[in-house]
This record gives sequence, structure tokens and C-alpha cells, in this order.
Amino acid sequence: MAIRSVETLDRHYSAFEGNWKVADCSAEYGRLVVPHGNSEEPLYRWFHLKEAFSSRLLDRLLHDVGLSVKANLAIADPFAGSGTTLLSGISACERNGHRAHVFGVERNPFIWELSHAKLQARILGNSIAGSFAAELEKIKKFYEDFKYDTFVIPGLSTLKNEKYFPAQYMQDLLRIRHAIDAGATQETRSIFRVCLASCVEPSSRLRRDGRALRFEPSRDPKLPWEIFLDRVDLVRRDLESTKPAASGGEVVLGDARQVSSLATEQEFDLILFSPPYPNNIDYTEIYKTEAWVLGCYESEAEMKAQRQRTVRSHPSVRFSQEFVYLNSAVAADVHSLIDPVVSCVPVGDRYSEGRKEVIIGYADDMLRVLVECRRIIREDGRLVFVVGNSLHGSGDSKYVIAADVIMGRLAELSGWRVSEVKIARMLKRRAGESAFLRESLVILEPV
Repeated sequence: MAIRSVETLDRHYSAFEGNWKVADCSAEYGRLVVPHGNSEEPLYRWFHLKEAFSSRLLDRLLHDVGLSVKANLAIADPFAGSGTTLLSGISACERNGHRAHVFGVERNPFIWELSHAKLQARILGNSIAGSFAAELEKIKKFYEDFKYDTFVIPGLSTLKNEKYFPAQYMQDLLRIRHAIDAGATQETRSIFRVCLASCVEPSSRLRRDGRALRFEPSRDPKLPWEIFLDRVDLVRRDLESTKPAASGGEVVLGDARQVSSLATEQEFDLILFSPPYPNNIDYTEIYKTEAWVLGCYESEAEMKAQRQRTVRSHPSVRFSQEFVYLNSAVAADVHSLIDPVVSCVPVGDRYSEGRKEVIIGYADDMLRVLVECRRIIREDGRLVFVVGNSLHGSGDSKYVIAADVIMGRLAELSGWRVSEVKIARMLKRRAGESAFLRESLVILEPV
């Protein structure tokens, strides 16, 4: 059954892909769709976001889509994440003697603050290094002043579990947060808060493995204040070595499905994004401890509401069952695209309905994003998305969600033409199970 399902879907996806140029570009792009090199790069190394792509991707991409020589590029990323597109867009343009205007949207409040802090640092650079150092001294003083204060631990049970966070360490993390709030100005507060966020995991016996938080009982938590000072020193050095940018930009807290209204009548030469993949990963859950320590949520209800506002890429929560495409002119085309995938979801287990909802909801959300992006692209502009496909189910009930093909077809229904699909890497651990188990860059042109 598994072989028949996989082969049936492979033929289904091939029927759409047959009209496109598809090329194996793994030699050029394989190391660029992962955060290769970011851990050594100033600004990029402030917080490890496993889902990021390389700071070096944009240089290669601008060359390949013919935009590297265009002056004063306007670049947008409706899934800004840790800000890689925004920072590398500024750097790539300024290396060529041009300015850039960058614009990003991010839904997760903690990750938004991460991208906002890094973009602020990239634009202002060493012009704020002096004030950053002076405000650190204020933070140190407030930290000492709060020595005997007891702070209310946020309502997340994970933070109150002393197997995960020693009680004194959690108090210390909160003490640092309150010292930042008291001692930092608006210009540097987010940068200091990112320094604090980078202390949360090392202060605990928890580890992010990309899919969830794992308890590591043998792990030795580190002292938060010591980690914080080390991180602040690294950030200070990065600020001092960063020349202020001639370019500008912003990242807003909002929804990629509404990007045209958030961009306030702007138009862009390049839209580059990597959306959440339909692979059952709940990013709100993975980065919840950082968000709670920073005070992004005040209750479990707020966090649940945040999860339900995100793209429908996983079945961890029950999302809205409203589907915009059903009332659109392309409803029949969308059905012909996703119905064969939905029909391969195994029935009879507790995950069946959630898995079907992921396929339908993800297609609906990506259609909305692509329609919105079409409204803000210049007529000679390009859109590039990076997305990975995934194998679901087990045993005789396996099926593939080829997100690159699904999104490519949805793009055609949204006023785009698929210029090329660049296969960046095949998922080697799944070799032989399907030709569509891959990660790709899909290049679109407006029509």
C-alpha cells in the first residue's frame, strides 16, 4: 500500500512539475539552505535558529535571478524568522555599492524580537556601541539592586519544574529581564533581551532537537548571569565591528497572509522567504521557554491563541476550519491539486483528521500568501521560496507532501509563472522512497 501511495503521488506531482524547468543545484545550494556559516558570522550568531538558511544564500540568489547589478533593491521576507534575508540583503547590496530597503514580517513574538534586534544592530552598527556599553553598566547596577527580590515565575509549567530549571536559575533569568527593562533604552533593549534569550536553554536541562524540547537529566545547567555577560561581550564586539548601513528597513509583528496591507503600498524587486514546512513542527512550542522568560505571553490562553494564529503546518492544535480558497475562482483547481494527497492519508487512527487538515490548511494559507505577494511585486521582480518536502505516516501508510510542487502550482493560480525549481538537496536518509523527498528553491516571475 505504501509503495502504491508514494508512487501514485509521485505521478501526481510529476504531472505539474513536467511543465517547469527542474534542475539539480545541490552543488551550488546544498549548504546554503541550511544555516551553514551563521554561527561564525557577526550578528547572525546571536541566537541559533536551526530553521534559518545561510547568510550566504542571498548573494548567490541575486546573481542567479539577475538582480545583483540592480541599484537600490527593495527586498521583502513575509516569514522573516531570525532576519537572515533582511541582514544579508543589506550586506549584499552595499557590497555592490548600492543601498537596499528591506521589509520583513514575523508572527512569533520572540522570533520577531530576534529579527528586530539584529536588523537594528545591522543598520546602526558601531554608532550604538558606546550606548550599549554604558547601558550594560546600568543593567549591572539594577541586577545588584534586585538581588533580594523574588519574581513571579511565569505561568508555564515547564519554567516551574525544577528538574528542568533550578529554581534559583529561573529567578536569576527573571532578575536579568527586569534589570534590562530598568536599565536599557528603546534603542538597545531588544538587543539585550536577545542576549537573555540565548541564556535560557543553557541554564536548563532542556535541549531543542529541532522538533521538540528534550529533557537531558545529566546536563549541568550554567549560571545565567555568567552566560549573559559572555553573550553581551560577544554582541558588543559584533557591534563595534559593524559599520552603520546606508540602507534601511523594518520588520513588523504580523501575519504573512496579510503582507500587502502591512507593507503599506510598497513594491519589491525581490521577495524571498522560507515558510514553515508542513512537517508537524510547532515553532511556538519549540521556542516557548524563551518567549515566556521574555514576557511575550502572560497566560496559557495567550500562548494557545498565538499557536492558532500561525500557518497551519502542523496538527498540534486545532486550527480554524475556514478555507478562503473554497469561495475563490480557483477552488476546483486547488481541489484537483490537494485531493489526491488528502486521499492518501491513512484512516482509522487519531491523527487522520489532523493530517488532512494540515494539507488543506497549508494549501489555503500558502495560496493566500502568494496572492498577497503578487500584489507587492514589481512587474520585473522575482519571488523565491525555499521549502522542504516530507514523508508522513509509517509502514504501509506512508505518503509524501511535496510542498514545493504544491506551492508552485498554487503560485500559478495566483498570477505567477514558475521560472525554475532548483533542487538544493535530497533527503538522503529517505533515499529511494520518493523522488520528491527534497528541499528546493522555487523561482517565480509575475505574469
